[in-house]
Amino acid sequence: MKIENWECAGSLPLLYQELQELGLESNVAELEAFGFTVVPPEKVGPPGYHLQFKEALERIVADRFGPLDTEIDRWNDVNDIMRFLLWDDPVFEKITYNPAALGLSQYLLGTNCILSICNAWIKGPGEKRTGIHADYLDKGPDAMPQQCVNTNMHLMLTDYSKEEGTISFLPGSHRWRRQASPPEAKYWADRAHPVNAPAGSMVVWGNHVWHGSYPRTVPGVRLTLQTGYMRPRFQPQEPYRETVTQEALDRNPVRFAGLMDAYGPYPFGKNDQIPELMYLGPKGTGHEYPTAEDYCSLFDTEPAKGKVTTRPNYDYSKHDGRIANERHGAVMAEVKKRKELSRQPQGFPIEL
Repeated sequence: MKIENWECAGSLPLLYQELQELGLESNVAELEAFGFTVVPPEKVGPPGYHLQFKEALERIVADRFGPLDTEIDRWNDVNDIMRFLLWDDPVFEKITYNPAALGLSQYLLGTNCILSICNAWIKGPGEKRTGIHADYLDKGPDAMPQQCVNTNMHLMLTDYSKEEGTISFLPGSHRWRRQASPPEAKYWADRAHPVNAPAGSMVVWGNHVWHGSYPRTVPGVRLTLQTGYMRPRFQPQEPYRETVTQEALDRNPVRFAGLMDAYGPYPFGKNDQIPELMYLGPKGTGHEYPTAEDYCSLFDTEPAKGKVTTRPNYDYSKHDGRIANERHGAVMAEVKKRKELSRQPQGFPIEL
């Protein structure tokens, strides 16, 4: 079938065409059918792509805990997560908009999704493992919505096998649309499907599928770089919007500012939302329904210098209805003008 830019499909046709260019159609099908997919190294990046992330992570581990080659015993019977890595090394910024990771996540969440986490996992030999669960933090039995709310990506920095403490999945469990109960988690722990894949591979899944991991039974450590994405109306797990710098925005593409939620219109203040954020952000930064007009290519790697900014200061407790109305009117007039001229917005042109 020829994929065209059907208006009723929003930005999905443009995204799907780029997923086709990346050779990821079968991965899309696996997400739909089984709830997770494994992307081979050659579709993740060029040869040795993962090594830059592995080297950076090993440096950070050495700074925090000691070098892996001399302090390896520290990781015996440990399955540990290292939080909030994004600003520890600029190389981690690149993984957030890796075309395979971001493209497949956008397929599940929409092309306006934001970044929720950038973590790493380190697992040593022993009995420690991750129990069977679904990635939805509200534990209420009826809390999980039908639509996918967040996705996870693991970039395998070392080889994955059952003996090496691999991640495991229950294929098809994403259709159950509920969290695993404690008895179910215990039953499936050693019955879940182990992922076998070489270093440099990537596994992507949505929040519905049940998954866990196996204990590592061989010497050494399993290293994993993790990113998680979320629909923009939900709260991310790590505070990127508050911590991103102008330098980081300048050196990365425009879509990175969208992942940071720098232009997100929430939370509301007494003057309601900040309309500049919702309506005047560059492509790839807005919260509105993602249309073809607003699509930001997975292949856009040009640094955004001069196109995006950090969030402006805003007094949430201040109320001035006249100013709010004037601001909203000015913003909508600018939106109308840009639509008529087919111009793309740049930064925050209106004084807050």
